[in-house]
Amino acid sequence: MSPLPSLGKETPVAIVAAGRLGSSLAIAMSKAGYNVTALSSRRTEHRKWLSEQLPNSVVVESAQTAANTASVVFVTGPDAAISEIADSIDLRAHQAAVHCAGVLPLSVLDSIRGSGAEVAGFHPLQTFPSVDSSDQLEGVSFAIESSEENLDSWLFELAEALDGSGFHITTEGRAAYHTSAVMACGLVSGLVGLAAEMWEPLGISRSEALERLIPLIKSTADALDAKGLPGAITGPYVRGDVGTVETHLAAAAAKSPETGRAYAALAAAALHIAQEQGGLSGSVYERIKILLNTPI
Repeated sequence: MSPLPSLGKETPVAIVAAGRLGSSLAIAMSKAGYNVTALSSRRTEHRKWLSEQLPNSVVVESAQTAANTASVVFVTGPDAAISEIADSIDLRAHQAAVHCAGVLPLSVLDSIRGSGAEVAGFHPLQTFPSVDSSDQLEGVSFAIESSEENLDSWLFELAEALDGSGFHITTEGRAAYHTSAVMACGLVSGLVGLAAEMWEPLGISRSEALERLIPLIKSTADALDAKGLPGAITGPYVRGDVGTVETHLAAAAAKSPETGRAYAALAAAALHIAQEQGGLSGSVYERIKILLNTPI
């Protein structure tokens, strides 16, 4: 039988190393009726802000002090610091530690597990641009990993209480999952930056180009939501317009060899999805594939 007590919304929860993710999670949990007893942060100004946002929670500098108040301790903070944070706190057999890192295995919490406490992972598939991004959690998927049935069920219930949904993840699947998340978020932002820089020959700055591209980016996201794939893909790779592809490759390479290679590599990697629409004949597909794989 698990040493964990019965878990529910009344369960005391602490969030240690509360940065952008941890602070947003704490605020969202509190709004959903969860008992967030304590948070820790090393920054004085941030502790003051957290105290204002969560007047019923104790906000302290010490992670251990915060952890002492709770049955479930969320270990947040940057991925590189999770292991160090975990090593700095002592938990007991009736407690659980939950890290919120997407790529890290549960073994980063081994020092906590060694004391008899349960461990789990709870990663929101979302970006948190500020410490007050609690509204960003609505509709979000949560990757959940736990071998303890009681804790696992509680985390799934938490995901639903935050107006999201949970799914199981394994340690072996984390690298692919987190790579996907970065491709869909950080790398998309970088790609949009490259797209905006392509406007330089027009005498238009990257910031102005970004403003003009935003409506197109939003409609693309809407199409992905409404039509899915491959339906949301448009452009020369769906039409089989070889001449346009050649023009694009030349323009991207003129910007820089790196931009040219990035355009070609991305288009080549996604060409099979465009082909699923059925507008590309086998011969045109092969011509485009050869063009995209020709060294720049």
